[in-house]
Amino acid sequence: MLNLRSRLMGRIGRVVLLLTLAFPVFAQSDFYGARVEVSDRSDAALASGARDALNQVLIRVSGNEAIAKNPTVAAALRVARDRVSIYSFVQEEGKVFLQATFDDVLVKSILRESDATFWSEDRPPVLLWLVIDEPYSRRFATVSQDGDLLLELSEAFTARGIDLRLPLLDLEDAAKLSPEMVWQRVTGRIRSASQRYGTEHILVGRYVQLTTGSQLADWLYLDSEDQRQIQIQGSQPTPVVLAGVDLAVDAMADRYAVTLESAPGQSFIAVTVTGVESFTDYQSVMGILRQLPVLDTLTIDEIYGDRLGVRVTGLSNAEALARVLPGRSRLVVLGDVATNRINLHWGQP
Repeated sequence: MLNLRSRLMGRIGRVVLLLTLAFPVFAQSDFYGARVEVSDRSDAALASGARDALNQVLIRVSGNEAIAKNPTVAAALRVARDRVSIYSFVQEEGKVFLQATFDDVLVKSILRESDATFWSEDRPPVLLWLVIDEPYSRRFATVSQDGDLLLELSEAFTARGIDLRLPLLDLEDAAKLSPEMVWQRVTGRIRSASQRYGTEHILVGRYVQLTTGSQLADWLYLDSEDQRQIQIQGSQPTPVVLAGVDLAVDAMADRYAVTLESAPGQSFIAVTVTGVESFTDYQSVMGILRQLPVLDTLTIDEIYGDRLGVRVTGLSNAEALARVLPGRSRLVVLGDVATNRINLHWGQP
């Protein structure tokens, strides 16, 4: 009886999860935590699960799916059991899962020591246009017909720290874009139809179920600066799905992830902000800088006229600072960025 109830609750939860795919983004889970399946609740299972959980966290936070190959990271993974901040075991449908959370300072220190990248939690979502090729027609993937496939895609994006959005496929979408246009990769029409969804990051998929039982997918990633493509065939859907997810997330990481300062406090970046004409401007600028999770310290050097001078530490260079500034803020980079100096302007909204 309990087993049946668990199955029903699992199905209900899965339906609710699928329904949220229609357009609202998925709620982001604990950025420095992971949930992994383990064999039991023993110390050995805890040690093994902690390694898997920390590896997932480091992949998510660094944006690098191969980070475990780094010798420093590999050494940290071997003692992951001793570095867990909070953990708990959960049993669902006969399976045991470990939920483990790690301290953000610890994670950043591992990334610093391994000279790996860091990608903050504030990340843009990805919009998916997926076309299914059937014997007599081509159609857009929908939750009602392709729920398992879309759920696997969403969970894979969530594991990498990215929210997945699906188009509404309403009359407005139909007027701008057809499955055949997506299949033929008419990128101008795809970009135009995507504008209403508020993200420039687009994953385009062509998905075929072969008569042999295997799957074939052709993935194309688009944004305002990049375009990448991969084709993959497999007997199981998971590797085919992950190829598209990794294609998109790796491209985004190359754009947004930054290298942290290897020895915090040893050097600083000089930041000059002009256009700071009032105390409200000053509060706004300082608020933006203080909210950047990659910065360790923030020291005011100068306030003169409309100019604010600040020293910051935590990043390897000023170019990295320029990359982590909020894209829609009023802080604009002026001129060329030097190694340890950057000029910004506080402009009009």
